[in-house]
Amino acid sequence: MDKFQDQTAFSCELRISRARNVEVDSKGSLFVRCYVSAGDKNKVRFESREISSSNMVWNQSLSLDCFGTKETMSNMLLKGTLVFELRWRSVIRFFGRTGKSQLLGKSEVPWKTVFESSTMDTERWVVMETRKSLADGVKPPAVQIGMKVKVPSQATAKTVKLNKSCEDRCQCRNCLNCELFALDGALEFSC
Repeated sequence: MDKFQDQTAFSCELRISRARNVEVDSKGSLFVRCYVSAGDKNKVRFESREISSSNMVWNQSLSLDCFGTKETMSNMLLKGTLVFELRWRSVIRFFGRTGKSQLLGKSEVPWKTVFESSTMDTERWVVMETRKSLADGVKPPAVQIGMKVKVPSQATAKTVKLNKSCEDRCQCRNCLNCELFALDGALEFSC
């Protein structure tokens, strides 16, 4: 049996658009750090470019090509999460080095939220949890992110077909179970 027979691939796109409700005491730069599960409790870390804390607009995209066994890929998409951290770094340099960054807020987003859309694409504001308590009326920081999963074109046709047959059975229009069933079917046909 060919060791690559059980392998599959898909592409993920992460978009970091902008931030709001960010309060910092002095001048510095903001960036978003993202952790993506890579199986076996391993994580891959990505960082957006640093922007002025007065600007708060990134409009940056990151693309990932994911490759692994069907089981690993299904588990990542069904149970996996992305962790987003909003971080701030002072622009003051000490001995030619920049200082460590400070965590302003953190949020975890499950991959399965992508499947709530029939296009396997979502864009939303992610509200960050902060370590310090906020004063009355102060909103927590938030980052606008987008997530998209693209399966190989051969599998896309199968996904549409499976979605249609699942809709016929359960009479739903945007059922998470249908989307997961369709993705699993698409992964089956992508090898």
